[in-house]
Amino acid sequence: MKPDYKLVAKAKYIHMTADLASEVWHEVYKRYFPAKQLDTLIENLQSADAIEADIDNDVNYFLVFLGSSLIGYFAWKMENTSLHLLHLYLKPEYRGKAIGRDIVASCERLARGEGRGRVWCGVNAKALPVQQFLKARGYRSLGPAESEGGIERNELIFERML
Repeated sequence: MKPDYKLVAKAKYIHMTADLASEVWHEVYKRYFPAKQLDTLIENLQSADAIEADIDNDVNYFLVFLGSSLIGYFAWKMENTSLHLLHLYLKPEYRGKAIGRDIVASCERLARGEGRGRVWCGVNAKALPVQQFLKARGYRSLGPAESEGGIERNELIFERML
């Protein structure tokens, strides 16, 4: 069965995305951040209000369904000469099943179709499996992300030229 992508536009889907983000982020990032800091990050970056603000700023969120099961989400934004893949999260039991690979390939096709020359994303510096996943798809590390508003992001930037 191939996954379906549902564009997040209505309030119902924004809240579904925020709930899923909280669930997945707590699972993924609990080893990298203290609980209170993680809760603050989720509230600031993936709450319903934050997702709605992203959508208002031309970020495209998609829920990923396998049949009737919600299994993940991803988000991207077109920028000058690139597609910025902001989020790609799957529930643990759906990782390693080529779903993430297919989402990345879809984003690359979209970027090419829109005349963009690269896809890029930020990855937590400690998330070695994600870095390996991207390297296996031809992405290269450009080094650490710049801090935003004085906040150190502890991310590495990865890109693939198309």
